[in-house]
Amino acid sequence: MAKTALKFQNQRIDHLPSDILIKGTWVSTAMALILTLPALGLFIGLFQVAELNVGVSAGTGFGMHFVLLAFARRISKAISSLFKD
Repeated sequence: MAKTALKFQNQRIDHLPSDILIKGTWVSTAMALILTLPALGLFIGLFQVAELNVGVSAGTGFGMHFVLLAFARRISKAISSLFKD
């Protein structure tokens, strides 16, 4: 027996208004940049400038990424509020 997902008319992606798609694109792009660039900058800064061990630098950058990930819901709400009409 094959399982198929039910798609209701109001859940189909081709019936979404364009403003929701644009807002989703901008919010997800901003979230990706906020979650990755500070951790990457910290890693590169510690490894190149401070000349720390690569393991220490990677661990610090990894930790920063997950600290930001813990606040992802708040960050997303703040970014979404910028796009309200």
